[in-house]
Amino acid sequence: MSHTKRHVSRPRPGPDWVVHDVRAYAYWRAGVDDCANCGVDVALDDDHYGMELLRHRPTTGKLGLERERFVFCSEECVDAWSH
Repeated sequence: MSHTKRHVSRPRPGPDWVVHDVRAYAYWRAGVDDCANCGVDVALDDDHYGMELLRHRPTTGKLGLERERFVFCSEECVDAWSH
C-alpha cells in the first residue's frame, strides 16, 4: 500500500506574533524540517529560508519573549505563507 504525504500549511500564529527576521540560509544546522507553506522536506544544511516570529509574554527579562521559527523551501513559499 502506498502512503502519500498530505500537507496543510502551518497556520500563521495569532496577531500578537511579530515577524522579527526573514533570511536566506545556506546552512543553519544539520537536519530536515517541513516547509511551512508547501510541506516539502527542507534540508537545513542546504539553501532555504528561515523566519523568526516573536511574541511578548507577561513577564520580564529573556523569559518575556517567546520565539517561533518557520522554515521555507523558497522565497515564493515565504511570500505565499505571509500573505
